[in-house]
Amino acid sequence: MEFLEQFGLDGLLFIGDSICDLDMFYLSHFLAGDRFTLLLQEKISLLVSSMELGRASHESLADEVISTTEYGIVERLKASEKPDAAYLEVLKEFLKDHGVRRVGVPFRFPAGVFQQLGKDFEIEIVESPVSRWRAVKTQGELNAIRQSQRACEKAMRLAVQLIASSEPRGDQLFRQGRPLTSEQVRSAIEVSLLNEGCEAVDTIVAGGLAAADPHARGSGPLPANSPIVIDIFPRSKSSRYFADMTRTVLKGEAAPEVLELYEAVSSAQDVGLAAIRAGVRGRDVHHEVCKAFEECGYPEREGRGFTHSTGHGVGLEVHERPSLSEAGEVLEAGNVVTVEPGLYYQEIGGVRLEDLVAVADEGCENITKFERRLVL
Repeated sequence: MEFLEQFGLDGLLFIGDSICDLDMFYLSHFLAGDRFTLLLQEKISLLVSSMELGRASHESLADEVISTTEYGIVERLKASEKPDAAYLEVLKEFLKDHGVRRVGVPFRFPAGVFQQLGKDFEIEIVESPVSRWRAVKTQGELNAIRQSQRACEKAMRLAVQLIASSEPRGDQLFRQGRPLTSEQVRSAIEVSLLNEGCEAVDTIVAGGLAAADPHARGSGPLPANSPIVIDIFPRSKSSRYFADMTRTVLKGEAAPEVLELYEAVSSAQDVGLAAIRAGVRGRDVHHEVCKAFEECGYPEREGRGFTHSTGHGVGLEVHERPSLSEAGEVLEAGNVVTVEPGLYYQEIGGVRLEDLVAVADEGCENITKFERRLVL
């Protein structure tokens, strides 16, 4: 209500599906792949199709669930033969019934609906406050993230064991007489996550020079004697909350420059972890990590070296507020962020370590319990 009063609004309006629009899911806890309407006032009201009425009434946290049939959607469809036009007429009546004259919409609001509603209502495009609310996790949300993290670590352990059980032959890894590939390790990770009720999203298993690109997924045979970056960020299919973790491993002989990279990244991560607490700005944490790399002799930031931010928030999205970057805001107790420094050089490859932590008034709780070890 403070937000609505600040902008002189009668409500905040969302239209979309709650699989893609995580603000809608956060507010309603109603997971739907089809379009519905959410109106945020002192209470939360949902406008859904008749097909979704029963499920929304039982599953959502909304104070009120209304079916489009109550506004004659069927008759309007017959009259206009235009589904979007019929929905707009229903939507206008729904808003008027809720005392809406001036309404706020987020930046991603559908342009066509915005244009048509503007004929009957005052519309203000606002930055949705929901992403800020989502950044501070409740105990229930923290528990959901911890559960996803445990599944993540189980999958990581399986991946590391596969690589550890391989045999270096020349510049490739072999297992059971065949080259061990990124695809094989990724498949094992995905199956493990499915068994734990999670889904994998673009898991990274990148070795050799491919690992010099932080977001390269990796493909083909995995290299021997070269760092392999494994980045797993699963989402629970029930709670919808993500986890995120990265480890870098190597099977065979590690060159001195690789050992030095790993030690620098490990030390920088320790610096970042020690810097986190409520009241500290995310950008200050990032600056401490950059400074640690510079002191280790790795000052590069553009195109090589430490090329990305120190971390990001994790929750219903794998990348959400707050940020540990040049633009990082003040951290609050209850934030969940990654600490993931990395170094990347085209002639060597890449090394990245990533832990997931919950910000507290004094320091942080490291949710990640998986060991850091380069050479297997």
